[in-house]
Amino acid sequence: KMYSLKPIISEFDVEKPKNMYVIKEINPREERQDKFLANLQTSLQVGKEGDLGDLEEKQQLLLEKLKELKRQLVSLQEGLPLCRKPVQPRTANLPDEYVIAVDPATIPYSLLLMLQQKRVPVEFYVNFFTHSSVAQLPEAAKEFAEEISRLSTGDGQKVTVIWKTGMPANFEVILNPTTSFWGEGNFIRYLSRMGVLDNTQDTDDMLLDMSHQLLVLSDDRKEQTKLADRLMGTIRKQKASQSVDYTTYSALRNFRNATKSDKVDVVLQDIMGRL
Repeated sequence: KMYSLKPIISEFDVEKPKNMYVIKEINPREERQDKFLANLQTSLQVGKEGDLGDLEEKQQLLLEKLKELKRQLVSLQEGLPLCRKPVQPRTANLPDEYVIAVDPATIPYSLLLMLQQKRVPVEFYVNFFTHSSVAQLPEAAKEFAEEISRLSTGDGQKVTVIWKTGMPANFEVILNPTTSFWGEGNFIRYLSRMGVLDNTQDTDDMLLDMSHQLLVLSDDRKEQTKLADRLMGTIRKQKASQSVDYTTYSALRNFRNATKSDKVDVVLQDIMGRL
């Protein structure tokens, strides 16, 4: 059974004050049109007769007013503190030298392809050194170094390749004592961003990542073979930029050297045909 509560506050009426005053609107609702636009609209009105001569006259008036408006904008621009220096070429920010530490078991064929490129050649002056961690340099690495030496010129960007083992990854690029990054695909990305190579597309990132992962899986031959099949299938379906072809070729060529599998030969030939 419900019970009732006594009201705490009794009902009462509130009288509205009668001494309030009305404040005029600061901004009237009907906004004033700009005089220039109003005059322009009036001058462009054409009578019902649609006289062609009047229309041409009004068109000429409009052009003159646009010229005057442009002149005013130019005068305003000249008064602004804008930077007048010419645009600096992107290559001005390139380091004096690239130092690349690479495992001799995974040869950076992208360097060779860039030097062999005839349409847009990349000029590199490449020197090779062998780290004490390498007991004996493989014959494939020796042949690669000899071919690079024949193609590199003394006038190009300086590149120092150090054959080295025992690294967390098989390819390290050192730009300066405090800046470095890993991966042959990331080196291609860097050169593309700096304007040395053609720009990569958004769809190219997957190919670059798969190429990098293909070399990382060198200890797991089964998974590496599966990834190689996926990479080759993607290459056949997807059109990649030229700079990405450097990376995919290098990854598949190293996979070919390690596994002696000839199923990648057709894809390698297709890539070489595009370069």
